[in-house]
Amino acid sequence: MMRCVFLCAVTTAVLYGQSSYNVTFYGSIDPYTGGANGADYSEVWGWTDTVSGKEYAFIGTSKGTSVVDISSLPLKETALLPGPPSGYNYHEFRTFGHHLYVGAEGTDPAKRPGIQIHDLSTLPDSVTFVKTYTWKDTTTSVQSYLRAHTLTIDGHFLYANGGDFGGTRIMDVSDPVNPRQVGSYGKGSTPYVHDAYVRNDTLYAAAINAGRLDIVDLTVKGHYTQNTASKVVSMVPTVPEGRTHQVWLSDDGRTMFVATEAPSATITNPYKLHIYDITNRNAPVEIASWVSSATASIHNVFVKGNFLYIAYYGDGFRVLDVSNPANPIEVAFYDTYPGPRKSGDHPVFHGAWGVYPYFPSGKVAVSDMNTGLYVLTVNEKPGGSVVGIVRDALTNAPLSGVTVTVLETGRIQTTTATGIYRYGTAAGTHSVLFAKSGYTADTLSIVTKAGTTDTVYVLLAPSVTHAGGSDIPLPGSFHLEQNMPNPFNPSTTIGYTLAAAQFVDLSVYDLLGRRIATLVQAQRPAGRHVETFSAASIPSGVYLYTLTAGPYTRTRKMVVTR
Repeated sequence: MMRCVFLCAVTTAVLYGQSSYNVTFYGSIDPYTGGANGADYSEVWGWTDTVSGKEYAFIGTSKGTSVVDISSLPLKETALLPGPPSGYNYHEFRTFGHHLYVGAEGTDPAKRPGIQIHDLSTLPDSVTFVKTYTWKDTTTSVQSYLRAHTLTIDGHFLYANGGDFGGTRIMDVSDPVNPRQVGSYGKGSTPYVHDAYVRNDTLYAAAINAGRLDIVDLTVKGHYTQNTASKVVSMVPTVPEGRTHQVWLSDDGRTMFVATEAPSATITNPYKLHIYDITNRNAPVEIASWVSSATASIHNVFVKGNFLYIAYYGDGFRVLDVSNPANPIEVAFYDTYPGPRKSGDHPVFHGAWGVYPYFPSGKVAVSDMNTGLYVLTVNEKPGGSVVGIVRDALTNAPLSGVTVTVLETGRIQTTTATGIYRYGTAAGTHSVLFAKSGYTADTLSIVTKAGTTDTVYVLLAPSVTHAGGSDIPLPGSFHLEQNMPNPFNPSTTIGYTLAAAQFVDLSVYDLLGRRIATLVQAQRPAGRHVETFSAASIPSGVYLYTLTAGPYTRTRKMVVTR
C-alpha cells in the first residue's frame, strides 16, 4: 500500500446492523421493571473492595440502587438500597474510600431525599445506610436543597450538580459521613450545571441550557458566579447543538471531550461528541467531532487511557481510539438495545445510559435504560485509517456514490463527487465491500495499521448482463481474481487482469504482514495473467495475497489446509 499523511475528517456513517465488535459479553442482569416510558434503569458506577478484591457495580433502578457483585458468574445482586424516586428512576453515584454517595431527583420525605451516604465496608453481606445529607444554601438563605442531578469527586471534595439548586455545590468529605459546605459555582439558571468533571481543583461545568462549557478555577473554594472573572478561566462557545450535556478530560489534561444530548423526542440534527484542545485553557479550540448515527443521541463519555468509552442511548456502547484526538476512530461497540424501539419506550431516551470502565479486572459495566446491567470486556485495539479513490476500471474516471462497507463493523461510507472514501477502524485485516449500481461489486481484504493513514485505490469494473441475467466484468479492467481452488493443498492459481502494461508486484503475506513469497515482481503487458503458488513449505492457516500495479492495490484472502 502507498502510505500518506492525511488527517481524516470523521463523517456520518450508517450502522449496518452489527451488534458487537471487539467486545466480549461476560454477563447481564435485568431484575426490575415498572419505570416510566419503559425505562427501568439509569446510571451505573463501580467500586472494588481492596480487602476481598471483589468488584461491585451500582445501577439505578425503578426500586432504588441495586448493588451487584460482578466478580463471578452468575451476576448477583447483594443489596437493594431504597432511594428517592423520580420520573425516570434517576440515580447518580460516586465513591470515596468505602463510602457510596447517591444523588437523585426525588423529594419524597419518606424516601430519603438528598444525598444518601452508605458504608460499603460491610460487603459482601450488606450495605449499611448511614445518613442523608441535605444542602443548605447559607449564602442568601437557609433554604434546603434535596435534589442532585449528578455527582463528581475530586480528592476529598464532592461536587453535586444541577437538581433544585441549579449550579454546582461543593462539599468537603474529609469526614465521609459529615460533608461540610465549602463553596459553589452558579445557581438556578446562571448557569444550570447539568454535569461536571473536576481535576486538580478545576471545574469543567456542562452548562447544558446555555450550550456552554465553563472552565472554573476552584483552587480557593468559595461561592462564585459565572460573572466572577477571576475564577472563570473560559466559557467555551455554544456548540452547534446548544446542549453541553457532559464532559471528561484526557489523561494528559490537554483534550476535553464534550457530549451533547438531544433536548426532546425529536432529533433534528446529530447530537455529537465535540473534542477540544485546551492546551490553552483560556482559549479552547475544537479540533474534531464524531457521531455514531444521525438518529441517536450521545449521552455520557469516559476516558480510559487512549480510549473513550461512550454510552450512546439507542446506539448502545461505543469505544473510540482517541490517541490522536483530532482523528477519533471507532474500534469497538456493543449494542445493548438491539432491534427496533419497543412499544412504550421513549423515541430518543432509551438504550445505553452509563459506562464504568475502571475495574482492575478490565471488566466494563454498562447500564441500559430498558434491558439492565451488562458486564463486558473490550479488546482495546488501536485504530488506523484508510483513504482512497474509487475509479471506473475502463475510463479511470472517479466514481461518486459508491458504498464502502467495512463488513466486520457494518459501517458504511459513500464516495464523494470526486470518488474519495475514507474510514477508520481497529487495526487488523478487514473485508471491505465496494458497490455501485452498474458495476461489479468487489470485496477486498484491506489491512488497517495502528496509528497510520494508508491509501488504497480501487477500480470497479462496469458490468454487462449475459443471457442468464448475472453481471460479468468487461474485459480490459484491472482485476485480481479469487485464487482457485480455495481452500487448497498444496497449490493454487491466482489470476489477474491489467488494463495497461504495468510493473507488477504479486506477493503472499501472513496475517502479521510478513512477506512469505513473491510470485511476480516484473513488468507485465496488458491482459489476463495466471500465476501458481505452492504452499508445500508453510503451515495451514489464512494468508493474504496482494497485487500492486502502478498506483493500484488489491488484497484477498486464501486458506491453506492440510
